[in-house]
Amino acid sequence: MNKLAQLWLAGLAIVVTGCIGIGSDQPQLTQYAGNLESVCGSKWELKRLRINGEGVGIEDTERFTFLCNREGNVMGKSGVNTYRGAMQITDNGLILWDTSSFASTKMAAPEPLLQQENQYLRALAGTRQAFTKSGGERLILRDPPGDIYIEYVKIGI
Repeated sequence: MNKLAQLWLAGLAIVVTGCIGIGSDQPQLTQYAGNLESVCGSKWELKRLRINGEGVGIEDTERFTFLCNREGNVMGKSGVNTYRGAMQITDNGLILWDTSSFASTKMAAPEPLLQQENQYLRALAGTRQAFTKSGGERLILRDPPGDIYIEYVKIGI
């Protein structure tokens, strides 16, 4: 094998090793199926929202929260208003929404904020799976193909 090919292979090995984290001090991010115990009982604040694979720019992400209790009652802030509803989470992370139970306050606000809120609430209603990652500090709600992706960070009880 010539020297150029050997150098190329050595470089490729370094890149691959870096990508899979061998010899790295960085912890691997593992995602686990959520359940009532890992998802409910904590307050979550929005960090990232993607719809149809595209990131949605959200101003003031702290105005978007998610909270549920062990009975499956859901509540939170949706930007301008608050919402509530009910759901179940199976042990393998499947979300079963009771869509008839959902309600939201209807306070007035500038149209761009109401549009963000509507996008968030539609996305939330479209999720079917729950996952936790980063040692339970992050919550992912998504649909099976990944077109809807909502990521939250834990902020308290």
